[in-house]
Amino acid sequence: MKNFIVLFLSCLLAFPLPLLASPPEPAPQPKIVGIQKGEAAPFSGVLLNSMAAANLFAEKDYSVVECDLKIEFAVKKELARINLILETTKVSMESMDKRYSSIIQIKDKEIERLSAIASEASNDHSAWWAAGGVLVGIGLTLAVVYAVKEI
Repeated sequence: MKNFIVLFLSCLLAFPLPLLASPPEPAPQPKIVGIQKGEAAPFSGVLLNSMAAANLFAEKDYSVVECDLKIEFAVKKELARINLILETTKVSMESMDKRYSSIIQIKDKEIERLSAIASEASNDHSAWWAAGGVLVGIGLTLAVVYAVKEI
Protein backbone atom coordinates (compact mmCIF):
# COMPACT_ATOMS: atom_id res chain seq x y z
CA MET A 1 0.00 0.00 0.00
CA LYS A 2 2.84 2.33 0.85
CA ASN A 3 4.47 1.70 -2.54
CA PHE A 4 1.20 2.43 -4.29
CA ILE A 5 0.85 5.83 -2.59
CA VAL A 6 4.46 6.70 -3.45
CA LEU A 7 3.90 5.66 -7.07
CA PHE A 8 0.63 7.61 -7.26
CA LEU A 9 2.18 10.80 -5.83
CA SER A 10 5.19 10.45 -8.14
CA CYS A 11 2.86 10.23 -11.13
CA LEU A 12 1.02 13.32 -9.95
CA LEU A 13 4.33 15.17 -9.70
CA ALA A 14 5.54 13.97 -13.09
CA PHE A 15 2.23 14.60 -14.87
CA PRO A 16 0.29 17.39 -13.15
CA LEU A 17 -3.40 17.49 -13.99
CA PRO A 18 -3.38 21.06 -15.45
CA LEU A 19 -0.93 19.83 -18.11
CA LEU A 20 -3.34 17.12 -19.18
CA ALA A 21 -6.26 19.55 -19.51
CA SER A 22 -7.23 20.91 -22.89
CA PRO A 23 -6.47 24.59 -23.51
CA PRO A 24 -9.41 26.95 -23.06
CA GLU A 25 -11.16 28.19 -26.14
CA PRO A 26 -10.21 31.76 -27.02
CA ALA A 27 -12.84 34.36 -26.28
CA PRO A 28 -14.72 35.49 -29.37
CA GLN A 29 -13.29 38.69 -30.77
CA PRO A 30 -15.45 41.54 -31.97
CA LYS A 31 -15.77 41.46 -35.73
CA ILE A 32 -17.03 44.19 -38.00
CA VAL A 33 -17.55 43.51 -41.68
CA GLY A 34 -18.64 45.91 -44.37
CA ILE A 35 -21.23 44.58 -46.80
CA GLN A 36 -22.67 45.86 -50.03
CA LYS A 37 -26.22 45.62 -51.25
CA GLY A 38 -26.76 42.26 -52.86
CA GLU A 39 -24.21 40.38 -50.71
CA ALA A 40 -26.45 38.12 -48.67
CA ALA A 41 -28.02 41.18 -47.09
CA PRO A 42 -30.80 43.40 -48.34
CA PHE A 43 -28.84 46.63 -47.63
CA SER A 44 -25.36 48.23 -47.71
CA GLY A 45 -23.72 48.97 -44.43
CA VAL A 46 -21.81 47.35 -41.60
CA LEU A 47 -22.47 43.93 -40.14
CA LEU A 48 -21.55 43.35 -36.49
CA ASN A 49 -21.23 40.06 -34.72
CA SER A 50 -22.82 39.82 -31.27
CA MET A 51 -19.53 40.60 -29.47
CA ALA A 52 -18.94 43.77 -31.52
CA ALA A 53 -22.52 44.90 -30.98
CA ALA A 54 -22.23 44.27 -27.24
CA ASN A 55 -18.98 46.28 -27.15
CA LEU A 56 -20.60 49.10 -29.09
CA PHE A 57 -23.60 49.29 -26.74
CA ALA A 58 -21.41 48.98 -23.63
CA GLU A 59 -19.12 51.76 -24.83
CA LYS A 60 -22.16 53.91 -25.53
CA ASP A 61 -23.53 53.34 -22.04
CA TYR A 62 -20.26 53.98 -20.27
CA SER A 63 -18.89 56.78 -22.44
CA VAL A 64 -21.04 59.35 -20.61
CA VAL A 65 -19.88 58.02 -17.24
CA GLU A 66 -16.26 57.98 -18.40
CA CYS A 67 -16.58 61.56 -19.67
CA ASP A 68 -18.11 62.68 -16.38
CA LEU A 69 -15.30 61.01 -14.44
CA LYS A 70 -12.66 62.67 -16.62
CA ILE A 71 -14.30 66.07 -16.16
CA GLU A 72 -14.61 65.55 -12.40
CA PHE A 73 -10.95 64.51 -12.20
CA ALA A 74 -9.82 67.55 -14.22
CA VAL A 75 -11.93 69.91 -12.07
CA LYS A 76 -10.61 68.44 -8.81
CA LYS A 77 -7.05 68.59 -10.12
CA GLU A 78 -7.47 72.25 -11.07
CA LEU A 79 -9.09 73.06 -7.71
CA ALA A 80 -6.18 71.42 -5.91
CA ARG A 81 -3.70 73.45 -7.99
CA ILE A 82 -5.56 76.70 -7.32
CA ASN A 83 -5.85 75.90 -3.59
CA LEU A 84 -2.11 75.26 -3.49
CA ILE A 85 -1.42 78.63 -5.10
CA LEU A 86 -3.89 80.32 -2.73
CA GLU A 87 -2.39 78.73 0.39
CA THR A 88 1.14 79.58 -0.78
CA THR A 89 0.09 83.18 -1.32
CA LYS A 90 -1.57 83.33 2.11
CA VAL A 91 1.57 81.99 3.81
CA SER A 92 3.72 84.45 1.86
CA MET A 93 1.43 87.33 2.85
CA GLU A 94 1.50 86.30 6.51
CA SER A 95 5.29 86.13 6.50
CA MET A 96 5.46 89.55 4.85
CA ASP A 97 3.08 90.95 7.52
CA LYS A 98 5.29 89.55 10.27
CA ARG A 99 8.39 90.97 8.57
CA TYR A 100 6.68 94.37 8.18
CA SER A 101 5.59 94.36 11.83
CA SER A 102 9.08 93.50 13.05
CA ILE A 103 10.65 96.23 10.88
CA ILE A 104 8.14 98.81 12.20
CA GLN A 105 8.86 97.68 15.75
CA ILE A 106 12.63 98.05 15.20
CA LYS A 107 12.12 101.51 13.69
CA ASP A 108 9.92 102.59 16.62
CA LYS A 109 12.59 101.47 19.09
CA GLU A 110 15.25 103.37 17.14
CA ILE A 111 13.07 106.51 17.10
CA GLU A 112 12.58 106.24 20.87
CA ARG A 113 16.32 105.75 21.38
CA LEU A 114 17.19 108.75 19.23
CA SER A 115 14.51 110.87 20.94
CA ALA A 116 16.02 110.00 24.30
CA ILE A 117 19.46 110.99 23.05
CA ALA A 118 18.05 114.26 21.66
CA SER A 119 16.32 115.10 24.95
CA GLU A 120 19.56 114.46 26.85
CA ALA A 121 21.31 116.81 24.44
CA SER A 122 19.01 119.66 25.59
CA ASN A 123 21.06 119.81 28.83
CA ASP A 124 24.08 120.60 26.70
CA HIS A 125 25.13 124.26 26.96
CA SER A 126 27.18 124.40 23.80
CA ALA A 127 24.95 127.17 22.38
CA TRP A 128 25.77 129.34 25.40
CA TRP A 129 29.44 128.58 24.96
CA ALA A 130 29.27 129.61 21.29
CA ALA A 131 27.44 132.85 22.14
CA GLY A 132 29.95 133.63 24.87
CA GLY A 133 32.82 132.98 22.48
CA VAL A 134 31.32 135.38 19.93
CA LEU A 135 30.85 138.08 22.60
CA VAL A 136 34.39 137.63 23.89
CA GLY A 137 35.69 137.81 20.33
CA ILE A 138 33.78 141.07 19.70
CA GLY A 139 35.00 142.51 22.95
CA LEU A 140 38.64 141.64 22.20
CA THR A 141 38.32 143.12 18.73
CA LEU A 142 36.97 146.40 20.13
CA ALA A 143 39.74 146.46 22.74
CA VAL A 144 42.41 145.92 20.09
CA VAL A 145 40.92 148.65 17.87
CA TYR A 146 40.77 151.08 20.79
CA ALA A 147 44.33 150.20 21.79
CA VAL A 148 45.55 150.77 18.22
CA LYS A 149 43.89 154.23 18.07
CA GLU A 150 45.42 155.28 21.40
CA ILE A 151 48.90 154.35 20.52
